[in-house]
Amino acid sequence: MLSMAFFLKKKKNKTIQKSWQRKGAGAYSGTSKKETSQKGGVFSRFLFWVLLIVFLRICAFLLFFSTFLDISKITIQGNQEISSVEIAKTVEKSLEGNYLKYLPRKNFFLVSRANIGSAVKSSFNRLEVGSIEKKFPDTIAVKVVERKAELVWCSGGACYFADSSGLVYEGATGSEEGLRTGNFLVVVDDSAIPVEIGKTKINPDYIGYVEGVNAMIRDDLKIEPIASYHTPGIASQEVSVMTNEGWILKISSEYPIDEAKKIIQTLFEKDLDEEIRKNLDYLDLRVKGKVYYKLKVEN
Repeated sequence: MLSMAFFLKKKKNKTIQKSWQRKGAGAYSGTSKKETSQKGGVFSRFLFWVLLIVFLRICAFLLFFSTFLDISKITIQGNQEISSVEIAKTVEKSLEGNYLKYLPRKNFFLVSRANIGSAVKSSFNRLEVGSIEKKFPDTIAVKVVERKAELVWCSGGACYFADSSGLVYEGATGSEEGLRTGNFLVVVDDSAIPVEIGKTKINPDYIGYVEGVNAMIRDDLKIEPIASYHTPGIASQEVSVMTNEGWILKISSEYPIDEAKKIIQTLFEKDLDEEIRKNLDYLDLRVKGKVYYKLKVEN
């Protein structure tokens, strides 16, 4: 029994020793799997950021520096008398140069509609910019409205074109008589206040009123104006004109056109026939509800 117990004890010690040896072998191994995984993760993240930066730089180059996205086509619509070529040249000039010395102004994504609009307006007072559209990848489409002269406004010996909004947009060449011959409605400001192109504005209601007076004289009264219309000042609502019968009509917007027409026609029928009008000096409808006229003194 003793020998049997000794044998079992010895076997147990041997087993314990082998177990101890296996644990020791495990603790003595080289780099752990965790450390290897951490190193691999750091390298992967580094590679990811490097590739991302390279990708972004390539994208930035393609978007902002590649000639593929440079504006190379400019279309102009809406102009009538002003050349499309001249307008396009102005647009091209506004796209020259760079932002911050590096970013090209003519790049599709960097094109400034505001800069184009300002360039066109400053170069062509006669044009109003309707819209500016970018068409991918290299086209700019500009739609303009060409101002039309609604009135010729003369002041201090110089004449200017004004559009339907009343804005004085361009100087008018030629004499008053020549402009009237060209079927322009000419109004002379007797106060001779200086006019600034692109800034001076005449009340559009006043322009409409003068047009109404002109139509009334020609179409309803069958009389022809033979000179330019005159006004005391740009803020005045009065207008006067010499007729081919030799008398002057003075009228104010205090009188609506239809009302003035009825009063004048009635006056012609009752008091001022064609024979009497030969001696008429002026007819005055500048005060609401009042009509004045004066006959020339015969020598």
